[in-house]
Parts: sequence; C-alpha cells; structure tokens
Amino acid sequence: MKKKIPTPVQDGLVGAAMGASALVPGVSGGTIAFIFGTFEKIINALGKLFSKHFWKCLLVLIPFLVGALLAIAALIIPVQKALENCLFAFICLFAGFIIGSVPGIFDEVKEKKFDTYNWIGLIIGFAVATLIGVLSVLFDFQTTINKLFVEREWYLYIILIFVGVLGAMGFILPGFSGAMLLVVIGFYHPVINLFKFDNFWSNVSLLAMLAVGAVIGIVGCSKLLSKLFVSHRRETVVVILGFVLGSIIAIFVNSEVFNYLSNGMGKLDIILSPILAICGLALSYLVVRLGRKKSGEENA
Repeated sequence: MKKKIPTPVQDGLVGAAMGASALVPGVSGGTIAFIFGTFEKIINALGKLFSKHFWKCLLVLIPFLVGALLAIAALIIPVQKALENCLFAFICLFAGFIIGSVPGIFDEVKEKKFDTYNWIGLIIGFAVATLIGVLSVLFDFQTTINKLFVEREWYLYIILIFVGVLGAMGFILPGFSGAMLLVVIGFYHPVINLFKFDNFWSNVSLLAMLAVGAVIGIVGCSKLLSKLFVSHRRETVVVILGFVLGSIIAIFVNSEVFNYLSNGMGKLDIILSPILAICGLALSYLVVRLGRKKSGEENA
C-alpha cells in the first residue's frame, strides 16, 4: 500500500514553491497554489483569519508560511549574487517568466470577444505599467530609492508598508507577480539587499515593516479580490493582463537597468541573457500548462 504524504507536509512543499516564486518576478504564487489545488484553501483561511475561526485558519496557513520562509532563506543569497554579477541576464530570466505566463492569464478571458470596456481596461493596465518604467528612467527612480535606503529616514518605514502590500498581491492573484511589480517600481533590488544584514537591527526593522505590509496586503487583497472576482472577474483579469504585458517593457525600460547598462554589458550577461530568457519562458509556460491540465481535470 502506497503511503500518502501528510497534508501539512504537502502544504509545506507548496508553500516552498510559493516562497521561491516571491523572489522570481514573473512567477505568481497564486498560480502555484492553483496548480497544486490549494488556492481556495489558502484564500478561505485568509478570509476567515480575523474571526472566531482564527486558530483553525492559522493552523491551516502555518505549513504554507514555514515552507515559504525556508525557500526564501535558501534562495536569497543566490539571488543577491545574480543581481550583483549579471543583473541584465537575471532581468532576461524575469522577462522570460513574464512572457511565458501571459497565455495563462489570457485563458481567463479568451472565451468571449473583447468589448470596448475590455479594450479600455487592457490599455489602461498596459499604459500604467509602461509609464511607471518610463518615468523611472526620466526621473531616475533608482537613485532616489537607493538614497532612501542609505539615509533611512522615518518615512522609508511607511513606504515599505505600502511596498509590502504591493508585493503580497502575487501571493493571492493567479497570474500576477508581486516581485515583478517591485522590479517595475524599483524596489526589488534594495529589498533583496536588506537580507544581507550588514546593518542588522536597521535591516530587521525595515523587513518588519515590509512584513506588516505583506500581511495587510494578503488579508486585505484576498477580501477585495474575492469581491472583484465575483462581481467583475473578467474586467479585473483584463486589467491585470494589460499590466503584465506592459511590464514586459517596463522590466527593461527602468532606471536600474539603464544605470547598469551605462557601464556596458559584461561577457556573463551577453552569454547568459538569451539562455536564461528561454529557460524562464519554458519554465513559466510549463506552469501554465500544468494549470490548464488542473483546470481541465476540475471541469471534466
């Protein structure tokens, strides 16, 4: 008789996959949860977390949280090294992940032709993502953000709460990557660098604010998105699709990439960029295919 893996262990492994996705722009933790059949379980537990069912919901969520934290701890140093030594190649990996995820988002809205409102939503989503990237170049967001992390004024702590809210969205929304959004607005690299702990207590306090924002984002967004998906599912997904398409441009057209390329592209970037882009696209599309298979099995 085949032994079944205990449910908490299974949930911990899914949590680990979601934690890894939190560090990789273009991969959605929500999509990972959907593929492994735990999406509704997580959403329901989050939605009822601050109620009389608190302890029951917390016990459901703990394996996912532990798995996610262990994955982040294991991957954070390799990610830091990649950002320092071959940032453009790493960005190409991200771009591959994003492009590969597009068909999965399109699956949600392809059953009907786009009407005028859908096109407007798509254009707005695309324009917002692209505009953020363009503005970051024009106003050199990266220099401003880096200065914030060097000076560490009190308002940085407030800003990081909002950044945590944005980053947490990818844990809830299938097809949408919170890490991708952090890359577009210029906070991805500085946040990753907080895990170096060279300024231990200051870094820990900043990460704590990020965690507060993430909790607010996960709980708040789960409730908001549940309502939006019930009443305006198609319109919501169309705007997300537009944003993801625009982010393909924004991930290259942003101040961090422009500043990095101003010193020229290294040999490692030249060699690895096309390889990582193809690998990212293939892996992300594989996730989409698994999601389609899961959805097909549920509808059968």
